[in-house]
Amino acid sequence: MRNPISFRTAALLAFSGFAALSSACSSDNSSGSNGGGEPDSATNPAVLVAGQAYNPGEEYLTYVGIFPEVPQGDVGFGDFREFGNANVTVHDGRVFVEQDGVMQRFSVNEELELVDGPRFTWADLGIAGANATSTVFISATRAYTFAPQLGVIVVWDPEAMQRTAIIKLDFPARPEGMETWASDGHVVGDKVIWNVFSGDFETSVPHPAVTLAIAPAHSEAPPTFVEDSRCLPGGPSFLHENGDYYVHGGGFFGYFYAFGGIQDSRTCALRVKAGTTEFDPDYLLDYEAVTGSYVNTPWIGVTGGQYVTRAWDPSVPLPEVADDFWGAKTNRAMLVDQGAGTAVPYPTMDELFDIDGQTRIVDGVSYFQLSETGYAEGGNADVVELHPDGVRPKFHLTGGFLLTLARVR
Repeated sequence: MRNPISFRTAALLAFSGFAALSSACSSDNSSGSNGGGEPDSATNPAVLVAGQAYNPGEEYLTYVGIFPEVPQGDVGFGDFREFGNANVTVHDGRVFVEQDGVMQRFSVNEELELVDGPRFTWADLGIAGANATSTVFISATRAYTFAPQLGVIVVWDPEAMQRTAIIKLDFPARPEGMETWASDGHVVGDKVIWNVFSGDFETSVPHPAVTLAIAPAHSEAPPTFVEDSRCLPGGPSFLHENGDYYVHGGGFFGYFYAFGGIQDSRTCALRVKAGTTEFDPDYLLDYEAVTGSYVNTPWIGVTGGQYVTRAWDPSVPLPEVADDFWGAKTNRAMLVDQGAGTAVPYPTMDELFDIDGQTRIVDGVSYFQLSETGYAEGGNADVVELHPDGVRPKFHLTGGFLLTLARVR
């Protein structure tokens, strides 16, 4: 696992707080460098690598580089474009960077450089905490930014780069001291679903239920909130090809299971069946029953219904203090078949620390980052391919950690 304080800080700062905007757009310079539209994806492919440098007590720095394909070997930030503490996403062949409450769109020219495009801001709505928002692209002209700390969903147009509506939230009450953010978001049929986490890192007490925010994808009607107390919150979610939505209540790497003090709590996966907006009462995948432990790192998609996780060795007692929990190397890598409800040992880099819980897919291949340093100043990350038979090293990122890996074209 990783250092507890630095990891939490890194997780919360991985996405800058969204400030809201009065829509002010610059001139649109987002076409290719030759002025004739976007370069051809077949003859001029582009893959984005974005990373962040961890600077304790200081603002994060974010770096964005473009490669013709997923890089190999050693990769440093020297030739990357530098931003502040930013969130970087890719949609419809364009790059979106949010920093200090400003969302800017970029294109990528034939020389694989970022070309500045229009921007807008929403600072009049306030500033959400880092990693407390989640943006989902619905179409070329419609996107949602979910900001529970601000009590709103910002609706905006990625083509015009303007804010088009504000949807107010009636978010369920949480005790004072609990931090709340959206772990991830997906377009599910005609809805957008966010998996929302709430917990108090000072007391180690989580909200004792998985919470979903479900909003119509094509209207400004307010979202509904659905909760299920069968699992602790804090895990990824996945949308299967048949439209079923699976959400993992993993207790944030198992931390809130180990220290939350909630009687009879457990970690598990739940399901919302395609076409419905409620949890399936007949489905529950119990982490302990599958992996032997309720303490699992976030499940990372490999292929189909297979996932990689690292489960706490049940022969080793859980520690009494958090420092010993985050620094322990007692997790066993496992390949889980969700449909079969089985797990087998998975060959991986057992001596390396997990960095985050994100599944990154490029051209059908799942990528994951591990680190020999953990979150530390001057740290590094090894980005690997995940396959059913084990990992394949891809590139070594020096001076920081992976934030985004995505194909642009």
